[in-house]
Amino acid sequence: MALTRLLVAVLVLGTLMIQTHAEQEVEEGSCSKQFNNNQNITVVAAPGPVGPKGDMGHRGLDGTPGEKGVSGAPGKLGPVGPRGEKGDKGEQGPAGEKGAPGTSPPAPPVVAFSVGRTTGLDKPSSSTTMTYNVVLSNVGGAYNQETGKFVATVGGVYFFTFTGMTPDVANARYYIRLMKNGAKMVGLHEHNRGYSQYQSSSNSAILQLQPGDEVWVELHSGHSLCSDSDRYLMFSGFLIHAV
Repeated sequence: MALTRLLVAVLVLGTLMIQTHAEQEVEEGSCSKQFNNNQNITVVAAPGPVGPKGDMGHRGLDGTPGEKGVSGAPGKLGPVGPRGEKGDKGEQGPAGEKGAPGTSPPAPPVVAFSVGRTTGLDKPSSSTTMTYNVVLSNVGGAYNQETGKFVATVGGVYFFTFTGMTPDVANARYYIRLMKNGAKMVGLHEHNRGYSQYQSSSNSAILQLQPGDEVWVELHSGHSLCSDSDRYLMFSGFLIHAV
């Protein structure tokens, strides 16, 4: 505070002494004044208030372009865009070269037989393998007419069927069965009881066989079968599917 008063006093004294003789030089934007009258006197005053902001000057010239910066890291993959419209069908291309001829698969094996009997059988003393004297078909040669047995030459699934008929006398009966390798598969039975009549029926089975398996029809002991030239007694079979 004392310094401020001293400065004000010096300023007033200087102004009175050189009011009429001094040549004044003033510089804009300075807080001091210099007077020339055989000696230099510097008067220091407190800065004035801040003036208003001036108008924006004209834009300067563009500077020289700087060096190219380092490329940044790749950005994240954006979402998949919507599917576009289906384009037009293009023109058909030229036909390719003809390929080499393929090989035909081997023909599947055919096994089938059908045999019949023209005479009956009357009460054998033991169970008997039935034989058939008429061969209607034997494709593949798997049926043996002498033994009455079918011997599989091809493994697979087979269908078999057989028939029986009673004599036309009272109390006549028969019991026959389809056998495979000595085991009973299915049976067939008829009984006239007190009536004289013919009764005929049939049965069938589907069996899976391995090569060498045997299938035949067997008549139970003490029973009778009837047949004639019309071949009421039949035994047939065929291969459904080779395995």
